[in-house]
Amino acid sequence: MSVNAIWQSDTGTAATLSAGKAQFQADLETSAGGAGTAPTPHDLLDAALASCTVLTLQLYSKRKQYPLQAASANVTHVESGGVYRIQRTLHFTGELSPEQTADLLRVANVCPIHKALHGQFEVTTELA
Repeated sequence: MSVNAIWQSDTGTAATLSAGKAQFQADLETSAGGAGTAPTPHDLLDAALASCTVLTLQLYSKRKQYPLQAASANVTHVESGGVYRIQRTLHFTGELSPEQTADLLRVANVCPIHKALHGQFEVTTELA
């Protein structure tokens, strides 16, 4: 699946994004003139990690039949000196044993987006 982004001068600063049937928006930071009504591209990157984490934990805990009732992931970032530092804080609800909790923490670190963020990226650009 690909993601498409379109910006048009008559629609303000936001870009319309589509991924399959889903449509959503991204906008500039308010400090750069954005309206503040849509996530920024950095918010979307952080959201990719947060959502991948909880969805991976959901699938894994169901497969292992862990008593996980809810999982939340709060992701923040700071950019400094050319480094994008991500802080992810997890919270689990359910009667989990210490071993199950440790296993879920291990699994959070192997969700596909976490693994991608620890890999090497190559981006190519071409004009259509």
